Parts: sequence; structure tokens; C-alpha cells
Amino acid sequence: MDKLLDIETAADLPRIRIFAGPFGTGKTEVAINYALALASRDQAVTLTDLDVVTPYFRSREMAERLEESGVAVVAPPDLTKRIPLPAVTAQIWGTMEGRDAVTVVDVGGDAQGARAIGQFKASIERSGYIMYLVVNPYRPFNATVQRIARTIKDVEENSRLKTGALVSNPNLIAETTLQIVNDGHGLVEEASEALGLPIAFLCIEERLLEGRGDEQYDRPVLPLRRHFYPPWEEQSSE
Repeated sequence: MDKLLDIETAADLPRIRIFAGPFGTGKTEVAINYALALASRDQAVTLTDLDVVTPYFRSREMAERLEESGVAVVAPPDLTKRIPLPAVTAQIWGTMEGRDAVTVVDVGGDAQGARAIGQFKASIERSGYIMYLVVNPYRPFNATVQRIARTIKDVEENSRLKTGALVSNPNLIAETTLQIVNDGHGLVEEASEALGLPIAFLCIEERLLEGRGDEQYDRPVLPLRRHFYPPWEEQSSE
């Protein structure tokens, strides 16, 4: 994890770090693990949940656990747990305008989700930001370079913000193996070259890295610990 954090805590990296991606990319898991990794190094960090689209996999659901680990969580009112409307609060504005803590933003990747952050465009640009597109090449909308390009276009048009880098998150949830990771990551590398966007880091579940480390990868690696499970896995995860 050191290799990732040495890069991501650099003084010249923007304070606001946005993770965007459609449902199924694992974007929320990435945002949570990223925020926790920063907090583990005593970095002041706030996780702002603007994913107004996916009601079952929102980072606000585990706010108490995150805050116990040093990550402040800011999200729209409880109402939006059941009704996916882009509610704006003073706290959310505060995270965009702040100057000290790193702000990690979890944003839905479809039109409605991307528009939720677009309303903060002026504040975000004043503070400085980088927007990561989380790419899972095993999802239909990320299955080719052309589809990844289309996803980027949709996110940028609706958020009115620019994508700065890709995050490679190749996985098939519980069925993921290192071979699946490596094969999928190859497509993300192709997209990076074709689209002229760097890959910020590669995400790999902790269980797949046990006893292996990240030495075989040229990219920084963020080990992922799963926090959310689909309903068919919940019982086996307890």
C-alpha cells in the first residue's frame, strides 16, 4: 500500500478526489478503501457520498464504522436512503469549499449521478480536483475501449468536470482470481493508451494478495477489503 500512498499524498495532488463510475464498477468500495488508506496514515480525510442513484451500495450506510477509523462522512439527509434525490446540504458545500482535509467524493456514473456533483462545479474547480473513472472491464459498459470512452463522455457531459485518470478495478466479485484481474487490467491498459489517460492505481482484493505482494505490477496497487455484499452473498459473509 505504501506505493499508492506515496503518490496519492503528494503535496501537488488536488484536495478533492472524485471517484465516478456506473453501478457495478465497484466505485464505492474503491472510494471507501481509498479513504481508509489515507486515514491510516493520519491524513485528515472526509468521504462525501453523492451517489444518489444506487440505494443499496452507498458509503453512508457504514458511516459509523468509517468514522471510528478516522474518516469523516458527509451525505445527504436520511430521506435519500430510500428516495434517490440529489439533496444538497450545507455540510456537502463545506467539504467542497474546505481547505484542510482531503475530500474523497463517491459519485454515481450515470446521468443523474454525475449531475449531482455538477451543481458543485464552481466550488470544486476553485479548490482543485482530480476525477477518477473507476473501470471494471467485466461490466458491459466497460467491456471495450470504445465503451469506456463513451462512459467518460457521459460522465463529463453531465458532471461538467474532466476525467483526470482511470482506476483499474477488474473483478467478478467473489469469483475473482488473479488471472481475472490480470486479463481485465490488460484492457484498462489499452484504454489508458488509446484515450491518453493515466492509470492512477490498480485495485486487487486483499485475499488475492496474501503472500504475494504487489511486486509483479507496474502500477501502484490498492488492496481492497470488501465492505458490501450483494444479497446472495450476505449470508455466507456473516
